[in-house]
Amino acid sequence: MKKIGLLYVLAFVVAVFTFVPAEACTSAVISGRATKSGRPLLWKHRDTGTEWNHIEHLQGKRFAFTGLVNSNDAERKEVWAGANERGFAIMNTASYNMKPDSLKYLPEREGEVMKQVLGECASVAEFEEFLKNMPQPRALETNFGVIDAEGGAAYFEVWDYGYTKYDANDAAQYPNGYIIRSNYSFSGAQDEGMGYIRYQNAEYLLHKAYATGALSAEWIFSSASRSFYHAILGYDALSSSPNGWAIDQDFIPRNSSSASVVVEGVRKGENPDATTIWSVIGYPPCSYAVAAWVKAKDEIADVIAAADNGRSAVNRLAVALKREVFPISRGNGSKYMRVDVIARAIDALHPYEVKSMHAAAAVRDRIAKEGFNIEFVREYNELINSSAPKTDEVVSQVMSGIKK
Repeated sequence: MKKIGLLYVLAFVVAVFTFVPAEACTSAVISGRATKSGRPLLWKHRDTGTEWNHIEHLQGKRFAFTGLVNSNDAERKEVWAGANERGFAIMNTASYNMKPDSLKYLPEREGEVMKQVLGECASVAEFEEFLKNMPQPRALETNFGVIDAEGGAAYFEVWDYGYTKYDANDAAQYPNGYIIRSNYSFSGAQDEGMGYIRYQNAEYLLHKAYATGALSAEWIFSSASRSFYHAILGYDALSSSPNGWAIDQDFIPRNSSSASVVVEGVRKGENPDATTIWSVIGYPPCSYAVAAWVKAKDEIADVIAAADNGRSAVNRLAVALKREVFPISRGNGSKYMRVDVIARAIDALHPYEVKSMHAAAAVRDRIAKEGFNIEFVREYNELINSSAPKTDEVVSQVMSGIKK
């Protein structure tokens, strides 16, 4: 019995010291002064250990909110990005260079905290007060990105006993009006953490978009969450892999990517009900964007809600296509991706995304101008649900031109 017990202890120690962080995302907070529409944007490209997530409406202590949840989280304990009825929105990226070794045993609580915050905070200022009043240690090591209906846009790098605020509206610090974070904190230990190359990729892409006045939700999905530009190698794998294969390493979209969410806020003084939650559910290169609004409550397009036996139809489509992108499962096979499949998947789903985003933008603008009307959203949901692509047909279309 002692020998067996020792083996269990050794196994546990090995598991702890070979642990690879499951949450690893790329993100940006973009002030309204930097965007095409004048509205702030909150972007989270999610990398995680779970493949299934969807959009859901929930009720908090003070406010109702809509956000991204894990489909297997039956009790909905966590939210990973979202906005509430006051126009306040939050997302995060895990950080791995702030918590001292003595506190490594504490469980991470980012998802739980974001759910609580969405239900209680109406603004960036209220969120900062929330952080100040949290019991310590906070059991947090994360970069929270937040925007609000008054034009607030900031990051808070938060750990157990402190936080540092970075304000995207501070023109002296951020003349271009946006801030990027991956999986390390600028206030943390230098050269520790993760995502340094992904940060460089995002910095290169966003700077070009800012310079051309292109920053928008549409641009983020098409040109960041589906970009295979690599800052160190200086090339785009999507157009520079002659045999159709590439190694999946340090691109923004990765094998672990499970969603891309952009919360588009409102201009100062605009109706907060126009706050739009855009989401690409599933592996972003194999999915397409659909919108939701908090004021619509549970009336969310079926394709991004848990309407398909507890999972979203768009997520099922993305998973099916992703299997073709990463067809090798043995050995290190999961590190190799078929960029020819990715390119064809993007082309096949592009018309659905254009249709969805064009229709949603019209709803957003009507709400901003006329006030919220549930019929606007119902018409949009009906359009999206009735025109949704069939998984088997899309997979067949994509793979019909691929050499096995």
